[in-house]
Amino acid sequence: MGYTEAVKIGSVPYLNARPLVDWFERHPREDFTLHYATPSVLIRQLFDGLLDIAMASTFPTLEHPELHLLPGLGVTTTGPAWSVRLLSSTSVKQIRTVALDTSSHSSTAMARIVLTDRYGLTPEYIDHPPDLAGMLATADAAVLIGDIGITVSGESLLDLDLGEEWHALTGLPFYFAGWVARDKAVLDRAAPLFFEALEHGLARLPQIAAEEAVRLGISEERCYAYLAQIMRYHTGEAEMAGLQEFRRRALRLGLIAAPLL
Repeated sequence: MGYTEAVKIGSVPYLNARPLVDWFERHPREDFTLHYATPSVLIRQLFDGLLDIAMASTFPTLEHPELHLLPGLGVTTTGPAWSVRLLSSTSVKQIRTVALDTSSHSSTAMARIVLTDRYGLTPEYIDHPPDLAGMLATADAAVLIGDIGITVSGESLLDLDLGEEWHALTGLPFYFAGWVARDKAVLDRAAPLFFEALEHGLARLPQIAAEEAVRLGISEERCYAYLAQIMRYHTGEAEMAGLQEFRRRALRLGLIAAPLL
């Protein structure tokens, strides 16, 4: 592709990103390298110059105009998300404290918006490592994402799917993550390969589901349903409208700073 140095790309290590990066795993290239980290770490690595492009949370793009989001691709849902959940030992109305897995700014901001705008709650939020037992020993509710979000048991607990809650609140998709870069030219040059990689990944969904089910300890059927029916990987006007609604609500609640005039 004409790069003088290998383009350093990063991705979340979660099941939901596998269709986007599986091709890179199976076809190593000299002009691209692939690294994994949580969404919040990926964004820091972009700013520090350790990565050129990352499959990371969309949330930072809402307050950092120097970050560019590739249109057309991403990790989105319209309705249930399965892997972004709020679990509580109390009823919704009794939630006073919430432990947050802060590895994803998008999901934690989404949880705050849902609790405030859908349920009228303003609980105290506490950062906590993603461990359900420890979180619920510290707070009334816990927000978990990614692989632990899809695998942890919610038996005997209030279990809110935050993708479903967002859709009930807004009627719009939620745009969790996308290909993000500081250098738009590098992102534009890499775009055709990202689209091609996704098509290869979607063609391999049964195999990806079988491999990931073993890794996660969940059924192959559930894994495939999550990738093929719950997660969506192409974005358009509806997803962008959802992202702008996310920005509007986040601004109103002070979760992101207003742009300088």
